[in-house]
Amino acid sequence: MSAISVKQLAGETDLLLAAILDQSQDCIKLLSPSGEIEYMNENGRRVMAIENFADIVGQHWSNFWPEETRKTINTSIDKARRGQQSRFEALCPTLDGTPTWWDVSVGPVCDTAGKVRHILATSRDVTDYMTRRLSEQLRREEAEQHAEFSESVAREMRHRLKNQLAVVGSVAKLLSRHSETAEEMQIKLERKISALAKAQDMLTVHRDEPVTASAAIEQVLGASGAGEAIEVLEIPEVRLGDDGVQQLALMLGELQTNSLKYGALRRDKGKITLSATREDRTLCVHWHEDIGEPLAKPEHVGAGMTLLQRLGSTGSHRGKVEWHSTGPAATFYLRTLP
Repeated sequence: MSAISVKQLAGETDLLLAAILDQSQDCIKLLSPSGEIEYMNENGRRVMAIENFADIVGQHWSNFWPEETRKTINTSIDKARRGQQSRFEALCPTLDGTPTWWDVSVGPVCDTAGKVRHILATSRDVTDYMTRRLSEQLRREEAEQHAEFSESVAREMRHRLKNQLAVVGSVAKLLSRHSETAEEMQIKLERKISALAKAQDMLTVHRDEPVTASAAIEQVLGASGAGEAIEVLEIPEVRLGDDGVQQLALMLGELQTNSLKYGALRRDKGKITLSATREDRTLCVHWHEDIGEPLAKPEHVGAGMTLLQRLGSTGSHRGKVEWHSTGPAATFYLRTLP
């Protein structure tokens, strides 16, 4: 076989180059220095679902990318004009709307004098790889979220258990002062502990109908172990969703826990009144505590009261705890159902 002469090779260069480019599985584009499409290989037109190359030739390359990616495209073109290479991964649908991930390389094509005459942009379809990578990332994130959620639940359960034990201990002391015999105290304590268990059912069991505020308050106080010592005044007949019931239980539970530890429920002569008013679609709950003797305002507000002020706020209404001469007064807000 005779060798191909330089003259013959030069004459066939364009055909050979076109054949080589068409054999590539990548989408290969030749752009002008300003970014307009001048050439695209056959496979590139196929994967991009371009039926007629004449429809896109002369258009700026960035026009075919989503708005959020065009800054990256224009930056890569600008770098190529300065003789620099760049590479990135991005999502761009084909002309028929098929979502496709691309691994893109962009670089200059220079003449013998080193002047940039064209820009070469090569895009490889990496959708399968990116789908696997994103799926793995999603699984990792879900696993991390699950672990974080489990730890949060465990912390919350430890906190609630600690509070419940404190409540049980305080209730036992309260009952001991109002029980004639150990047997009587045992019966009362069993009832209170049973009520505490029922409170959890109220917050977890699905209800077909929303509970009213008065019914929720009655159940929360009845389950608290010390609700009998709280005088409930007028409560508007409004309905609460699950979030409202949970918020109510958290608020009253925190107030009762603090009162059993430090306030009115700790003393026989202590008194607490609970009332509520309605403001549009908001229930304003008022807790007024009187320990029966003068009380100086504490120098520092505990974490429980700070939490109450935060959780007891909704919309433009802000929960608050104020101190009068014989104890604290708390106000918090709940969203009501229509």
